[in-house]
Amino acid sequence: MRHTTLSSKGQVTIPAEIRTALDLQAGDRLRLEVNADGFTAVVERAPKVSEVRGRFRHAARPGTTRAQERDAFEGAVAGKHTP
Repeated sequence: MRHTTLSSKGQVTIPAEIRTALDLQAGDRLRLEVNADGFTAVVERAPKVSEVRGRFRHAARPGTTRAQERDAFEGAVAGKHTP
């Protein structure tokens, strides 16, 4: 078991051996869930480019607004768009 300390800014450092064991990378998100014993952290990784490549190709057409591009990307990431 490893310990870490909460900083005055509310931040914690995850020890290197835990980051390595969980293959945590910069940009990975952790969802914190409060439970009877304290809390649980669940890793929510951003999808890799290779996982969403081609799913929002239509968003790059001339005349497409930034909002349409963002909606297409977010839909692709969430798996809501099929090419």
